[in-house]
Amino acid sequence: MAGTEEASPNPAEGTGERRCACVIAHPQDDGERSRVQAALDNGLATNDAHGVFVACMQLLQPCPARYEVVAR
Repeated sequence: MAGTEEASPNPAEGTGERRCACVIAHPQDDGERSRVQAALDNGLATNDAHGVFVACMQLLQPCPARYEVVAR
C-alpha cells in the first residue's frame, strides 16, 4: 500500500549535520534532489498540479539548513 513503507534512516543523525525542518522539506543531498526532480517530472507528465506545486516548493525555496549558522 502506498505511503506505508518504512521511512529510510536519516543519514544526518549522529553526524551533527543540519537537516531541513521546514514544513515542505527541501532536499539536502543529490539523492533527495533527484527524487524530487523525478516527482516534478512525473507531475508535469500527468498534469498533477499539486504534485508540481509541492516539487517546485521543495526545489525553489531557500532553506535555512543550507546555510551555516554564524555565531555573533
